[in-house]
Amino acid sequence: MQWAARERFTNRSSLMQVWGVGLLLAACALWIWLGFLLADEPDTYCYRVSSCEVLTEVPKQLTVLGISAPLSVLGAGLLVAGSVRRQTSAHVFEVIEMQKSEERSREK
Repeated sequence: MQWAARERFTNRSSLMQVWGVGLLLAACALWIWLGFLLADEPDTYCYRVSSCEVLTEVPKQLTVLGISAPLSVLGAGLLVAGSVRRQTSAHVFEVIEMQKSEERSREK
């Protein structure tokens, strides 16, 4: 019973970590894309010689930034939460094993 519950808990923790890494990779891809968008020189459109307008992709850049920031935070949170759950589970299991070992040694 204890092993089955521990395995389910570990599997859920691993799933949290996988989702966290996936979200962080997606956010990283968006950050790289944002870097390329920022590195591009703005295009200039001249309809008359005296006045030129600079066409920028600021709405696109803000959209990419707006999507990548929450993905980064959520991914980091899931990764940390999954890691902490696994470590805490392993610690609790070791404490239970030590308590059982002490009880067996007292009975002898």
